Amino acid sequence: MRSGELARLAGVTVRTLRHYHQIGLLEEPARSLNGYREYDVGHLVRVLRIKRLADLGFALQDLPLEDDADHDARLESLDAELAAQIDRLTAQRAVVAALRAGGAAPDLPPELAAHAALVSAIGLSPRLARLEREQLLLLAHLGGEEASRLIQEMYERFAEPSLMESFGAIYERFDALDQSTPAAEVERLVTDSVEALADVVAGLDLDTPLDLGTAETLFDEHGATHLNPTQVRALNEIGERLAQQLID
Repeated sequence: MRSGELARLAGVTVRTLRHYHQIGLLEEPARSLNGYREYDVGHLVRVLRIKRLADLGFALQDLPLEDDADHDARLESLDAELAAQIDRLTAQRAVVAALRAGGAAPDLPPELAAHAALVSAIGLSPRLARLEREQLLLLAHLGGEEASRLIQEMYERFAEPSLMESFGAIYERFDALDQSTPAAEVERLVTDSVEALADVVAGLDLDTPLDLGTAETLFDEHGATHLNPTQVRALNEIGERLAQQLID
């Protein structure tokens, strides 16, 4: 029989047959005078066996070339692998459920779902909203559990109506900064920002300092791609003054 007939009888595709040949699971049959592969019933049995084991969950690279008697050991190993897959899928479903419940996008950790809602409520410009989102993603990944904990605590505080209104105004002023902004206005914004942020971080548990090491330069680099030079300078000044105030 030709490859098309074999594939039809076995319930696979001709491309699948070629793949079995390539990885050594199915031996190459003899070819006819016109160059076509000529399969026999033995090849069909082999393909049916491969398909059955693959459908059961065995990886193709783990399939024995010939039948063996060690069925129980193979099934025990497969059962353990399938159980691990079920655990991973169950955990994934839990994450998906948490994201849906929090109304968060899938690229954010579910425990930070409140961030997306807060950004929307504050009314950030699309540019700043994207910056906040990407910076949060970087911080959560590079800072690990400690960073995620601090972020959660901060956004719980930000969620207070009075603070949301205050920071909404600050973000609006920050978004308007450019090279034409008077130095006095930049200074007022920096001062107001430090005062507002100091109230938020004052009660945070900072017993374990958040150390990002060399990764801090990545935040600077990322911010510079979204902000103009005036905004970058203002943001750096806010960070330095806030850090000094916390030390004092």
